Amino acid sequence: MSEFAGPSADSLLLEVVDDLGDAVIARDAGSGEVVAVNGTVEELFGYPPAAFRELGIDECAVSPAQAQDARTGAERTARETGSGTYRWEVERRDGTTFWAESTVSPTTVGERECFVSVVRDVSEQTERERELERFAEILTHDLRNPLNAAQAQVGILRGEVCGGEEFLDRLERVHGRMADIVDDVRTLVSHGDRVENPVQVDLNQVVDGAWEAVVGGRGGRSAHGNARGAPTLVVEDDLGTVTADESRIGRLFENLFENAVRHATGDSGVTVTVSTTPGGRGIVVADDGPGIVADDRERVFDYGYTTADRGTGFGLNIVSAVADSHGWDIDVREADSGGARFEITGMWDDPVRRGDAARE
Repeated sequence: MSEFAGPSADSLLLEVVDDLGDAVIARDAGSGEVVAVNGTVEELFGYPPAAFRELGIDECAVSPAQAQDARTGAERTARETGSGTYRWEVERRDGTTFWAESTVSPTTVGERECFVSVVRDVSEQTERERELERFAEILTHDLRNPLNAAQAQVGILRGEVCGGEEFLDRLERVHGRMADIVDDVRTLVSHGDRVENPVQVDLNQVVDGAWEAVVGGRGGRSAHGNARGAPTLVVEDDLGTVTADESRIGRLFENLFENAVRHATGDSGVTVTVSTTPGGRGIVVADDGPGIVADDRERVFDYGYTTADRGTGFGLNIVSAVADSHGWDIDVREADSGGARFEITGMWDDPVRRGDAARE
């Protein structure tokens, strides 16, 4: 049941606010007065709905002045484009804090012009972004300088040594890929919550390129199984095309393949199988390695989580971030072979669209 911040709020505005499941606060666009809220605000802020008439939304912030500036900017954007978003740190009634994201939209109810703010707790997302920022700092400061030095040494060797050019060429390609990874992670951190300028990406080509980048000459591509001792890729379907950032989705598959190869045990190598999900709305990447124990499956996408001796703990975290930035879901479970099975869903609303795109 919704409650009003004041007795004069329109019944129609009550219906608009009450129909939304998130915390909703409606303010008069002219006076700034809070005119209606729904019951969810008490669950989120700890204050009863009626308190917002006197309290005001900015007064719940850890820094009211900063929150007001951010809100004003979002409202200005909302007037121009129809919607504006800002993030602010909230102090609940009991003194605890959380990060909130408010999406502001202008609306008119009767003759009253209002801004309606939908407020969500994004503390987990905010912390994850900060973790990614710390990761990016490691890449920038701890890897960029030695990488530059290694690239310089290759240049010196070319001038001092006769022969071995193919090995130097290969080394330069490795250095180039490392530099690309550093740059891509920086981009992921800066724009991790959105994908700008997506294009139609051929998934079969992306998968082949990612596999080559990870295994190089160590493995192969097969329709049936793997050669003994070598990692092998099996692509069971025509994967079609998807609207995505090609660089980021390539990194997603590289990290999934690297995870499978790194954790492989025994002398027979690992077989990685890529296919479409049942129903054709997503992609499956499965392997016949040791798998992931059930208790760890909810943690594998966490920053810093790894069970490999030489693992960084960043790979699957980046996979999850890339999926999130495209609006996709990713889940891990046990494959039929006993290995790990990653399912990426939400890539297509309709499997026919994927098939039609693949045939264009």
